[in-house]
Amino acid sequence: MKRTINLFTIKGIVIKMHWTFLILPIWIIAANAVKGFTWANIIWSLIFILLVFLSVVIHELAHYWATKRFKIQTKEIILMPTGGISSYENFPKSSKEELLTTLAGTLANLAIAGLLLPFIQDHEPIWAITSHFDIVHGNDLLYKLHIVNLGLFAINLLPAFPLDGGHILRVLLGLKMNYFKATRIVVVVGKILAAFFLVTGIFYLNLLLLVISLLIFGAVESEEYVLHLRSLVKGLTFGEVVVNDYQKLQAQSTVQEVMGTLMTNHVKHFFVMENGIPIGTVHRMSIINEAAEKNYTCPVKNLMKENLIYFNSNDKVETGFKTLVAYPYSNYPVMQDNLFTGVISLMCILEHLMLHQLTPKEHQRLKALIKKI
Repeated sequence: MKRTINLFTIKGIVIKMHWTFLILPIWIIAANAVKGFTWANIIWSLIFILLVFLSVVIHELAHYWATKRFKIQTKEIILMPTGGISSYENFPKSSKEELLTTLAGTLANLAIAGLLLPFIQDHEPIWAITSHFDIVHGNDLLYKLHIVNLGLFAINLLPAFPLDGGHILRVLLGLKMNYFKATRIVVVVGKILAAFFLVTGIFYLNLLLLVISLLIFGAVESEEYVLHLRSLVKGLTFGEVVVNDYQKLQAQSTVQEVMGTLMTNHVKHFFVMENGIPIGTVHRMSIINEAAEKNYTCPVKNLMKENLIYFNSNDKVETGFKTLVAYPYSNYPVMQDNLFTGVISLMCILEHLMLHQLTPKEHQRLKALIKKI
């Protein structure tokens, strides 16, 4: 996702912040400016912002712990005011796994709100208070944090992308229809909700509703882009588009033995081969780091990541489209009768389409879609 800020990396997972998260501190600063700055209010406001940020992080960590249970590898997490988006190297194998991993973050916010209940008994009911998000004071900090987590819980149940509710609706629809038809329905629902939030946000001058509408519109556009690409690859098999343009290293080769390859080749990832079959991938920096530490005899096999995703030569490209779109420049091995035949990536498939199968009208359409990758 574009317009993000890299924060830090945990266990190989890149944590990023979407620009819309910055709206929260701007909102609170504006509220302080209108009603008068005091050092006490500024300090409590900063603490509140950090606690909201922590709530969003916990939301995403809940997703991460759930995916880890099902052996789903998380590559990056993007934090947003409504929760976040996780990018996975592999995907849930069943509707049950996808439903549980999706619900985990939303339920985490409900749990936080519940844990705060004993500390906010003296406050008026939510419906009796005219404004929940203005200046933060020490005596209402936990109450407003409670409101925020209830809001995150409710907002994430809305049936629209990129919210958890959109993914939940697609899973439920997927029990009765194919993945892409279900996605198309959720896209339509998302457009309706985004338009409603936009109009309502303008009418009531509500910044949060405007932000939600923008996030939904952006996610809907992304999902429509996937659906358009999918329509172009319909009918293709992996065997028709497989290529042999990939870089490899032998599993038993040492760091010292492969340094020459690294000097003449600047790709980021290499396939690790054993008995003619790719068994993992290794990042060039992993090898360079070992060389810098003078671990020249370390086998490449010890440095590789083993969670390769394989495609079958006879399968339709549509069956692996979700993975291909998530990482359009990544190469995936293609197998036929347990034999390695080559690699495939989304970009290779799109190049094949442009060279062999598209009409002039489709060609222009595909060029417009590629610009979004």
